[in-house]
Amino acid sequence: MFRDLNGYYSRRPDPPPEQPPKRQLTPRQQKTLLWIIAFNVVTLFIAPIGGATVIEALLSSFKP
Repeated sequence: MFRDLNGYYSRRPDPPPEQPPKRQLTPRQQKTLLWIIAFNVVTLFIAPIGGATVIEALLSSFKP
């Protein structure tokens, strides 16, 4: 017996779809992001000191 598959067996698989190009930040966005990161690093060290000073001031104001 012979079964005709209409060329199904010799068909190559479809190529995968092309990936869209990855988005990149513009130079202005990179500069802004750098400033935000720098600001966060600075506040990482300054905020605990300032927060301790404010808490100390509040505690001393409630003491008789």
